[in-house]
Amino acid sequence: GSSADPIINAIRSSDALERVLFVVSGAEGKQPGSVKEIPEILKKSGFPEARAEKLVIPADDPAEIFRRLRERVQALRKEYPHARLVFDYTGGTKSMSAALFACALTLPEARLQLMAGLRENLEKVTPGTERPTPVPIDWLLAERAENRLRAAWRAHAYAECAREAGDVLKTLAQGGKPYDEAGTEIEQRLALWAKAAEAFDAWDRFEHGKAHETLRKLGHPALTTHAALAGRLAEEEGLRIRDLWNNALRCEQRGRYDDAVARSYRLIEWTAQWHLRRRYAIDTGKMDWDNRFLTDEVIKQAGLEEQKAKKKKTLSGLVQTLKLAAALDEEGVFARFLAAEANDGGKKRKTNEKRLLDMLDHRNHSILAHGTKPISHEKWEEFRSYLETWIAQVLDPLLREAGLDPESVLEFPLEPPE
Repeated sequence: GSSADPIINAIRSSDALERVLFVVSGAEGKQPGSVKEIPEILKKSGFPEARAEKLVIPADDPAEIFRRLRERVQALRKEYPHARLVFDYTGGTKSMSAALFACALTLPEARLQLMAGLRENLEKVTPGTERPTPVPIDWLLAERAENRLRAAWRAHAYAECAREAGDVLKTLAQGGKPYDEAGTEIEQRLALWAKAAEAFDAWDRFEHGKAHETLRKLGHPALTTHAALAGRLAEEEGLRIRDLWNNALRCEQRGRYDDAVARSYRLIEWTAQWHLRRRYAIDTGKMDWDNRFLTDEVIKQAGLEEQKAKKKKTLSGLVQTLKLAAALDEEGVFARFLAAEANDGGKKRKTNEKRLLDMLDHRNHSILAHGTKPISHEKWEEFRSYLETWIAQVLDPLLREAGLDPESVLEFPLEPPE
């Protein structure tokens, strides 16, 4: 600016400065640039030249100023990892001040200040009246964080959303809350998002009881239905199976097809296991071959003669579990589904049972099963089509038969609560 006094006073006003970085313009043509002012500023402020440095930048290129300043600040943070960075944007061209302000906004732990003083006219501050004035930017940082948090929520990255919202709230608390009503509103919204994201992260990890308790305590009207649903999922095994499909679809949206297939396989298996336990008291993990429903005819139709002869404690494989469920009720949903023609648009007509073997071949060669091949998007589309048919023709009818409403199993909210 026209006077170096505000900068000199800024340096004098602090007795804790370890280093000063001058952001200055270089000489251009007949313009000497502000770099020439540094020796005089150091002399009058009494600050050691050895602990000062300069960053010479173009006077009116905000993008380039920001880039160079950002690089230098990142280096300073590594050199002084525990230091507080104070940005003073007094003086300089508008481009320089704007770039420095923007750089400060990229650092949640930074402090911003301005040397403000009395003005007797529109030209300049009265010399000697300048005082360092903190400029609260915490709520601005929080507002900028909102876009990142919304993006994380939409990507189902709930743990990331909860963690970042918590970090921003800590920064706000450290700043002593010197912001206005708008800043307070942002803080309240971030606190809400942090807890809500924590709940849906627990839900995404199948901790339905924890999700229910968190959402219940939160008490937000927009989340009441999901809070009640989480409570029901913790109690109703059948609804948890239905919710597993939503979990698989969230994996699909993130491009995690191996995870989606693993959940799809488990959904088919779980459906049969749940049905056998509920209807026939058969636990495929602890086989009781004396169960009254396991007649010789059923054992023969399911192809379990050898298993029964050896008194196997578990059924080995998904297909055997499904065949047992079909053999126990030849007119039931399992038998009808396995015998029906697969709706996959293929030229070769196959039953759903034969098509399932194709699905299992893809799954068994995948990394999360027994192989080394990642699931492609094309293979996942096959799985998805098959599962949609399974849910419509097997799982949902079984849920309704058990008095459970599959439509009550909602997807997660697309946006964080307001």
